[in-house]
Amino acid sequence: MKCKETGEEKTIVFGLTGTGYFDMFAYGRYNDGEMSDYIPTDAELQAGFDGIPKI
Repeated sequence: MKCKETGEEKTIVFGLTGTGYFDMFAYGRYNDGEMSDYIPTDAELQAGFDGIPKI
């Protein structure tokens, strides 16, 4: 694969965890500019953690 910015050849390695198809699909969309990085806020992370059941 050629890097869009520099034109150099790059090899991309995926750690397949059973969701490899979706990982590659998402990477393709990101590379095509259809997705962007998203970094959740501390409040959003805490809300997610609070939703995890306590055992």
